[in-house]
Amino acid sequence: MALAQAASSTRDGVYTAEQADQGKVIYEKQCASCHQDTLEGKGKNAPLIGDAFLSKWKDQTMADLFMKTNTTMPAASPGSLTPDETARVLAYILQMNKFEPGKKELPTDPDGLAAIQISKP
Repeated sequence: MALAQAASSTRDGVYTAEQADQGKVIYEKQCASCHQDTLEGKGKNAPLIGDAFLSKWKDQTMADLFMKTNTTMPAASPGSLTPDETARVLAYILQMNKFEPGKKELPTDPDGLAAIQISKP
């Protein structure tokens, strides 16, 4: 019996506030130099906030965003973030996109991430 994908969405409190706070520290060290402190990106560096970001990832799952981030970022050292660090950074990105936190941390396993569809807040 196959599990249904996207059992929840980013609107369902899929990360904790503490996880996002920890992600902010990692973001500032590893991501802000390219994606800016505001997450708005610059030049070829894609925005991680707002309509452009949400439209690009809408209807995909957090597993898609997680794998893209975990394998290609940061640009200077792709794949150097641990799965836990990647989840924390993504929690921060969700927080900055005005998704409300919840009681459970954003998972790091592919099945758990695949069950979360990216939606607009």
